[in-house]
Amino acid sequence: MSSPLILIGSSSEALPEAKAIKSVLENRFTANLWSERLFELGEDTLSNLLRFVQFYDFAILILSDDDTTISRKKMVGAPRDNVIFELGLFMGALGRRRVFAIVIQTKARPPKIPSDLLGNNVVVLRKFPGKKLPAKQLAQELAHVIDAIDARNQEAVLQLLPSTGLAVGYFENFVLPVCQKLASLSTVTVERTKVDISNDNFDLTIVLPKSLSEASIEGAKKFIKERKLKHFTLATEGRSFPFYISSTLKRNRLVFFDYPTTLRASHDAVQMALAGPFLGYGKHHAVLDSKEINSFHRTLTILLETPPAAEFRDNVKFKRLT
Repeated sequence: MSSPLILIGSSSEALPEAKAIKSVLENRFTANLWSERLFELGEDTLSNLLRFVQFYDFAILILSDDDTTISRKKMVGAPRDNVIFELGLFMGALGRRRVFAIVIQTKARPPKIPSDLLGNNVVVLRKFPGKKLPAKQLAQELAHVIDAIDARNQEAVLQLLPSTGLAVGYFENFVLPVCQKLASLSTVTVERTKVDISNDNFDLTIVLPKSLSEASIEGAKKFIKERKLKHFTLATEGRSFPFYISSTLKRNRLVFFDYPTTLRASHDAVQMALAGPFLGYGKHHAVLDSKEINSFHRTLTILLETPPAAEFRDNVKFKRLT
């Protein structure tokens, strides 16, 4: 499974703490600070943020007492308004299970945070004025955040871009009926020769393209030509399914291939999400490309663990093109 991409947001005053947190996280994940020239020149901050919520798998927002506010007739420390706004923005886009609030406590009490967050598990880091967070203590405090990211990165998420839904449809309408049919057969005919598959000696390899721009009929033709694959059609009770087959056995196993051009819809969705007055393929396209392909792969992996796939789940393989 690919490493998740994490955004770390904070006020400028809390940037030292943000950098320290990044140094811990980047031992396991890919983490970006908001200050690392992520914003596009010539665009307003909100437009950039609305794009960012599509790029990142997780977000960490650091809440520190950089401002003061009066709450119930008492003056208390409070985070910057823009950090609270970004926390809500990412929670709305990614879901609260993928957004973490880390509260920096520098006085007798932590800064005032919205009461809606009080039911969630927030990480409180104690920092004495003028002193850095001890690295060892910081790593210990962040251990359960790291564990949560590890676990939740295995989950498939429904989001604005379509990869999860495409994977469910692809599984239900192709993988499931094809593999169930193959598992029920004792032989298949390959170039007029019957091949025995009664001992479960077949594999279906799902080819994941290098980029969404290659998730096309042209991309499939290129792959077929390079691998010298043959066309194969499997007839089931409801319909016939065309895909591909290797003409030679590999370790005494018959290998079928499918190149899911359904991912073309993800390509079109990314183009729409990043629509602008300029043509070209930029770094933002590359990030979303990778995210969509990884999500498609992750969802299929999860679906293969469901009861309907028990008979054939070990026969399904994945090949990611590079």
